[in-house]
Amino acid sequence: IQACLGRKFSEEQVKNVTAIEQKNTLIIEHNPYYLTASGIAAVLASSLNGAELISDGGADGMWALTLMKENTDDTIEYQLLSVRWPVILSGVFWFISMLSLIGGNWDYLKYMALLSVAFGLPPIVVKAFRTLRRCRFDVNCMMLLAAVGALPLQEYTESAAVTFLFAISEALETRATSRARNALSAIACLRPEHANVINPATKDIVVLPASAVAVGTLVSVRTGDKVPCDGIVTEGKSTIDESSLTGESRPVNKSPGMSVSGGTINTGNTQLVVKITATSNNSAVSRLIRLVEEAQSNRSDTEKLVDSFAKVYTPIIVLAALCMCTIPWAFGAEVGTTWAYNGLITIVIACPCALIISTPVTYVAGLAASAQKGVIVKGGQHLEVLGRVKNIAFDKTGTLSRGVFALLHFNVVGQTHSRKEVFEYLALMEAPASHPLSDAIVKGAANEQIEIPRLQLKNHTLLPGEGITANVADKDVHVGNKKLFQRLNLYQNLKEDVKVAAEEWARDGGTIGFISIEGDGIVGAYCVADKIRDEAQDVVEALKNMGIKSIMLTGDQRPAAIGIGSQIGLEEQDIKSELLPEDKLTEISDAVEDNEMKKKCWRAKRAVMMVGDGVNDAPALALADVSVAMGEGAALAMDTADVTLMDSDLNKLLYIICMGRRVIRTIIENVLFSLTVKAVVLGFTFAGKTSLWAAIASDVGAMLIVTLNGMKLLPRKTKENDLAQGSFREIQTV
Repeated sequence: IQACLGRKFSEEQVKNVTAIEQKNTLIIEHNPYYLTASGIAAVLASSLNGAELISDGGADGMWALTLMKENTDDTIEYQLLSVRWPVILSGVFWFISMLSLIGGNWDYLKYMALLSVAFGLPPIVVKAFRTLRRCRFDVNCMMLLAAVGALPLQEYTESAAVTFLFAISEALETRATSRARNALSAIACLRPEHANVINPATKDIVVLPASAVAVGTLVSVRTGDKVPCDGIVTEGKSTIDESSLTGESRPVNKSPGMSVSGGTINTGNTQLVVKITATSNNSAVSRLIRLVEEAQSNRSDTEKLVDSFAKVYTPIIVLAALCMCTIPWAFGAEVGTTWAYNGLITIVIACPCALIISTPVTYVAGLAASAQKGVIVKGGQHLEVLGRVKNIAFDKTGTLSRGVFALLHFNVVGQTHSRKEVFEYLALMEAPASHPLSDAIVKGAANEQIEIPRLQLKNHTLLPGEGITANVADKDVHVGNKKLFQRLNLYQNLKEDVKVAAEEWARDGGTIGFISIEGDGIVGAYCVADKIRDEAQDVVEALKNMGIKSIMLTGDQRPAAIGIGSQIGLEEQDIKSELLPEDKLTEISDAVEDNEMKKKCWRAKRAVMMVGDGVNDAPALALADVSVAMGEGAALAMDTADVTLMDSDLNKLLYIICMGRRVIRTIIENVLFSLTVKAVVLGFTFAGKTSLWAAIASDVGAMLIVTLNGMKLLPRKTKENDLAQGSFREIQTV
């Protein structure tokens, strides 16, 4: 039998054969990529006068599932209200002890408070002990002092109140913030687990881990399936739900030739066949997860300032409270008892819970709300800076425009070469380049049935801000803008009619370029145009109404830059043209330094924002106070930027600026409210008008109020589909 299989199949197809004589059964280990079980059964049936297939380990690719290991790092840790039974018992006994306040025969119930303390205090003791072992002093230590200190004063009910209310406050805080934290945690589970890989040899479906799918692999995405990795549709027409990445709830139509992102879902009725263009780790959803993880780990200057203040403020108040609990006893038992009680209240008041949580809970809500809208912010500090933006510098290509170029004009200059020859040289030079403009020229050549010639191309070099150069058939060839050929002293030799035509193209908003061949000078001129984003003009107008100045940075020639800028409503002085990457860097540096010089000690610094999408924008993005990258742009731009618009919708720029302003306003409200509550309760304490349980109730109440105030940043569950309308409506209320 093994010899029979050896003649038909290679070792790569059939690895091992085991015979079980008692059952007349064969176990054949084969590679389902190259050979199916039914194919083996057919061969054996013809050689053995019949063979029946009992089981197929490669059916539906289930053989590969045993290789998969669940990634526990991507499991959502949902935070729900969870109260342990000792805390519940502590609350029950505290409530019973409160009945002693009726007096008379009910007075003995105050001793039930001791049971409340016994059930509720142990977890606080454990946490306080761990903190003290690290030579720290935190809120657990303060609550332990207050609860234990009330017992010698026979304030049993007060001690129980401190114990129970503090014990349950953690669960209440978790419940209040769970919606925001769960929203961020859910993003970590967007990464697809499985991929239905199409076997290139047999066309069977093999289920593999998404992380094992290589670039160039064909995968099947059936209705309801997640797209495993970024790719291009090769077969089928369907709709894709991209809300997990972009926040846009409307499904997007996809057809052959269109790109799809990993983590999105096929919601149509048709199977899609997708050719993978990026591995799982480099897909859009993986970048989104990394950005969210980075956002959760970053802490803002305000958050650090509040923590630093709490570290100084808390020991001072605690020291004062200890003095109140000890020194007055020298003046008599009655005086000592009164001041000791006030000292315990002061310890409770010193608890900085509401103050400390006022800032991070606001950031978490802001980050979660932004992520749900398809805007990823790398930390709370960037949310604050967004709220202080007064100057925005936009890159043109791929930012204000879609970055989808089309070749509009191509004219031959001179008589030395035919149109076909010049077009072949131009296509040959642009084919290896990565700029969208190059792709438009190559497509334009293909539309005219111009094939790229098989000439030897040497030293193909990018000239930043100018164009490209290479050696073709032992001749130096240059392709680029007017600035390049002025430097080469070739532009001035052009005929006047060619210059006039090029300037007319530029005034219409086109990008003008030329090609020269060594010994022949400039032999061709072309015009490539980009489409302005539909929302660009409205966004620039809205920013102006918000008091934010916008400028455009571009390497285009002045006439073309003015043509584009005027279409989106920019003044001529706000259009910076013919810029090299280092020139963009200088523009941003000057704007940042100018704001630094205008900064006043009692006002926060005005911020400069840079919005871009390309590799050449990365230095300027890194230098700006806050930077925004378009999700359709280069990976380097997204890695460098502080904010990413996943679907490249400029309307969301308005949304995130408004969110930054709301975050700043909410933090100020929370901090002022926390300090005011403490000041009021402290005043009542020294006036002898408050109690220990009232102090802890006010502290827990303040903590919950600032938490809920921060959570108001989260969108309502009834989402609005039209994000642009929501953004403009929000602008009017800022």
